Amino acid sequence: MKKYILTIGNSALSVISSTVIVLPFMFFLRISGTHTVLSVLPFVIFYTLRTTGIFLIRGIKTSLNSASLLKVSLYVGTLGSIFGIIGSFFPELYMTSAFFMGLSAAWLPTANTSINFLNIKNNLLLAKNKYFTILTLILIGYILFIPSKNSFIIFFVFYTCLYLIAIMTLSTINQYAVDSHDLESYSYRYLGLFVVFFVLIFSLRSSRLLKNIMQFDYFIWGSLFLAIILIVSKLFFNRSPQRNVPNLLSYISIINGALGNYLFLFASLYVAGYYGHHDLFNRFYIPYVIGIVTAPIINKVLVKNNQHTIFIILFVGLIMMLFRPLFSWGVLSLSITKGCLNLKLNQIYMRQNKLPSDKRIWVKNTIQSTGSIIYQFIIMITGSLIVSDNNNSIKELLDVTSQKIPSSYSRGLMIDWNHVTTTILLIMVIFYYFFLLRNIYQSKKMKSDNSLRR
Repeated sequence: MKKYILTIGNSALSVISSTVIVLPFMFFLRISGTHTVLSVLPFVIFYTLRTTGIFLIRGIKTSLNSASLLKVSLYVGTLGSIFGIIGSFFPELYMTSAFFMGLSAAWLPTANTSINFLNIKNNLLLAKNKYFTILTLILIGYILFIPSKNSFIIFFVFYTCLYLIAIMTLSTINQYAVDSHDLESYSYRYLGLFVVFFVLIFSLRSSRLLKNIMQFDYFIWGSLFLAIILIVSKLFFNRSPQRNVPNLLSYISIINGALGNYLFLFASLYVAGYYGHHDLFNRFYIPYVIGIVTAPIINKVLVKNNQHTIFIILFVGLIMMLFRPLFSWGVLSLSITKGCLNLKLNQIYMRQNKLPSDKRIWVKNTIQSTGSIIYQFIIMITGSLIVSDNNNSIKELLDVTSQKIPSSYSRGLMIDWNHVTTTILLIMVIFYYFFLLRNIYQSKKMKSDNSLRR
């Protein structure tokens, strides 16, 4: 009986880990539909903390390892869900819910992945109940289809139950032992990045939803200031917190982060701006979720741990995004690619012996989040440049990304914006092959030099 309960708990933990980034995002975004400060702030707080939380936990002085971080994530997530239930009656508490849910979304997938890899290595991985998992996903899909405000309270009640069930597995991770040399010291650089990224993302997201031009200007100038600081730091100090990660691996992680933001930020903006908000579910969310669910299966059958195959699928998916009739298929392809690439990167990082064993996934997600945040800035800055080039004000951009019914102007803007952002990501993928060829050349040269010395 105890083993069965632990199996159900592990299934619940797996479902939360896979959905905690996406589902609260969607529901808090629904809550922000009235575009008032009270309705917008929960979404902004959740998204900002979810995106920057990994920098916070690596920047403060703490002895947390992956097991203790998982416990904290489950507890704060439970609190967030409970406050979400209460928020259905007292909307002011949605902000408290967003705060706790954002931290859980930032930390839980990272901690859970780290522990799973250790359990696989030590043959301690718990089984999952596939029927419970399938039933849970069906119920989540049903909740998403509920159009009324009742879906908010139903979602938070359901998620509270999942968190409480997942907490039952905590007794199994008490054996998770971490030596002192497997941890890492805190770094104020990460804390500084957390503060800067938090302020910029908060300004960007709130300016969009509240249509506040002044806040968007703060975001633009703040991004410019950040870029100057990073360039000066690289040129004169040449110190990187991720210096133990190979350059190619770091670059792939950045692409993975950029791809995630391209999918979840820009693709949803494109569908809303070209087809309208009513088409978001069919043209974006369904192919996106199907891609996430099927990625592990396709990874085993087609990819077979070959990252070159993943990048071929990525390249084809991006080309599809340039053609409007194939856009939703492109979302599906890129969602599958994102899942496969993430699985591959997890495996590669867990073999990086220069990194503390407990923090390898932490490092991976830090680099990935950096790529995601910077690419988000690129998306919004290019959008503002396109609008300005057409002799329109930034207010037009904020209106287009917030309006529910598309116009001829919004359709034209989305077509141009899609061409630019997709091309930038395509160029990043092409540079991956330059990196790869350079590494192959350097490897052959080293072998040749060694043979000559002998």
